[in-house]
Amino acid sequence: MSRLKTYLLVMFTTCNLAADIPRSLYVINGSAETLSKMNLETLEIKRDIVTTGQIPNHILTFQDRIFILNSGTSSIQIIDPRTDMVARTILLRQGSNPWSMAVVGRRKLYVTHWVTHQVSVVDLESGRVIKEIPVGRGPEGILVVNNLVFITNSGYAGWGLPFQPGSVNIVDGLTDSVIDTLLTPVNPQDAALAPDGRVHVLCTGNYTDIGAKIAVIDLFTGPDWDQPAVIDTIDIGGSPGDLEITPSGQAYAVAWGDGASGFLYQYDAFSGQVSHDALHPLFIGPNTSQVVYDGRENCLWIPFMSMWGGDGYIQKWDVATNSSLDISQVISNGSQKAAILERIWDITPWADSVFSFIPGLGGGYGENYFPENVLGPPDQSPGLNEFVGSNRPQEVLSLGKGGQIILEFTDNVITNGEGADFTIFENVFISAFDQKPFIEAGIVAVSQDGKTFIEFPYDLDTWQGLAGVTPMKDNYHFNDPFLSGGDQFDLETLGLSWARYVKITDLGDLKKEGNWNGDFDLDAVVAVHSASNVKFQGQSTVTIHSYVLEPNFPNPFNAMTILPVHLEREADIQLEIVNIDGQCVRRLYSGRLQSGRHAMTWDGMNDGGAAVSSGLYIARLSAEGRMQVQKLTLLR
Repeated sequence: MSRLKTYLLVMFTTCNLAADIPRSLYVINGSAETLSKMNLETLEIKRDIVTTGQIPNHILTFQDRIFILNSGTSSIQIIDPRTDMVARTILLRQGSNPWSMAVVGRRKLYVTHWVTHQVSVVDLESGRVIKEIPVGRGPEGILVVNNLVFITNSGYAGWGLPFQPGSVNIVDGLTDSVIDTLLTPVNPQDAALAPDGRVHVLCTGNYTDIGAKIAVIDLFTGPDWDQPAVIDTIDIGGSPGDLEITPSGQAYAVAWGDGASGFLYQYDAFSGQVSHDALHPLFIGPNTSQVVYDGRENCLWIPFMSMWGGDGYIQKWDVATNSSLDISQVISNGSQKAAILERIWDITPWADSVFSFIPGLGGGYGENYFPENVLGPPDQSPGLNEFVGSNRPQEVLSLGKGGQIILEFTDNVITNGEGADFTIFENVFISAFDQKPFIEAGIVAVSQDGKTFIEFPYDLDTWQGLAGVTPMKDNYHFNDPFLSGGDQFDLETLGLSWARYVKITDLGDLKKEGNWNGDFDLDAVVAVHSASNVKFQGQSTVTIHSYVLEPNFPNPFNAMTILPVHLEREADIQLEIVNIDGQCVRRLYSGRLQSGRHAMTWDGMNDGGAAVSSGLYIARLSAEGRMQVQKLTLLR
């Protein structure tokens, strides 16, 4: 789940949480070189709210921020939607013509450079380019699938020259290195993931005598089912440049058009059957280069221009009826690309931080997206329901056999109200084989102070009282227990009026859920009833944070990594490195430490001075009777 959080302290709030920033569509305007936005709840438009760099070419949203990639000025602008101002600018190599970008892992941004035939790896924390990855000629599109990154290389050789062979580089997002290259039809520009797990690559053609094709990549071919390969091509014709695939498998490719209309092509991603190709397109607004699928409304948002560089509009296209629903008022001049920013809450109903995490055997799926993947709402991807659970590492974390995690609510607490008080979302789903939930259960306990936990009673025969048992039904209405699904818990069961901490422990060896069932995969914990911190200040069980163990960097690392420790006041601390079995391999610090921010380092050695092996380790900071952890990955 993407992490949407704001640490604000208000006097009092109940479960009727107010939205600070409404769900909005942000649009970059190429000729105006500005950013506009449209409130998707009221359709109110605010024009030209931010001045971009030269030739804005791509936009995305991530962690309550809007990212704009400027090809002319070779820069990334990061916009704060609360103020609609530029919060930060990241400079890239001048003259490289950065084309597209995508977030990889927790803190990396990949950027394709059309001229230099490279992908930059940008560290979002420092704003620095930490690596350049050589790829094919004229790289354009980026698609992230779990820990793999697909780069489409157009093969553009120059004006009037024939295209060089098109290709797709497959990059390991953990090591930032190319692990495979596949040849494609002419001019691959974009890629999208189909519901069956296959990657569809839009190959635009040469704009003259070679029309567009879709190259279908299966990641699991060969004798060992581990080789990616292009297994099919689908002819759609024309020269479309952008591709979207809905959860139902309907694929849409959009083409600039003939000046009077833009063209929308459609095919079935499962069967490959084409409904609307270049000979029989759907007609949309003219001069368009992008289509954005909206899972909440099951529609397409299509930016278009009355003429090149002219008035820009947004067209709303109904997927169910394949017809236009609405066309907005003027957005600005030259409106080209858009991205949806989900609602930002004043006081969030979900868990805000990880108090501790002890992985069990076999855990760690999603570790490179931790802790963000267990904070925030449940996975907001369209198409998820009780039959289709989330399996993206960006959204779920495997606890491993017997693993344990404690989440903390910081801007509010869970309170005892009518019915269920909080919901735990795991990626349980109803199996197509026996029509029963595919259970990976966990034991649930809560606490007010983070020390004393009270466990919810459970029954191993009926699974009652456990998490990981009930599928999610509606990932958009996550704090409505009548719609959301998931496993719901009532504080009344334990005689508690409120709780701040939720502990989940994988069932381990207590009972095997099934022959193929694994371990608990946490998506989110969301309060149904809550109240602000102020109501509970002064009570002895409320603990105020006085120290923070920040994520280490770099991570993964080879020779050395830095662990920032921030103390609000002087304290006795202990900082240790433990392995996944819970054994301490290195004690980095033990003693009194002054207030402030301190940079602790670990060189990958144990207390005896010997190098430890590659793998997952836990940095554990103990102070004032409490503990915080961060996960480290050592690669030799």
